[in-house]
Amino acid sequence: MARLAVALAGAVALGLASRLYPIAWSIYDKSLGDVLYAVVAYLGLALLLPRKPRKSVASLALGWCLAAEFFQATGIPARYEQYVVVRWVIGTTFSWHDVACYFVGIGLVTALDAVLLRPRRHGA
Repeated sequence: MARLAVALAGAVALGLASRLYPIAWSIYDKSLGDVLYAVVAYLGLALLLPRKPRKSVASLALGWCLAAEFFQATGIPARYEQYVVVRWVIGTTFSWHDVACYFVGIGLVTALDAVLLRPRRHGA
């Protein structure tokens, strides 16, 4: 659990840095934050649901990310963009690029979870 919490804190910090301190490199300025949004969703759910299989956590996290992104297409979040929670948690503008980044983020964090964060122990 500690590894998940450290990974979550690191992902949040890096994601915030990529948004607050742009360096004029789109992979860092734009894509990294979107990938890390999915990573944070996965790690948060993995901490909240420690007994759920990785596949279930990944599906739930991807579902959250896609729901938030497609909700943006309604235009409702854009009307409330003055609220920080809307901009940072839900977002305001739909983008297929973001959708692709979510798939990348979920794939990477699921693999990282299996290899480094919560590897299965033999005989367990």
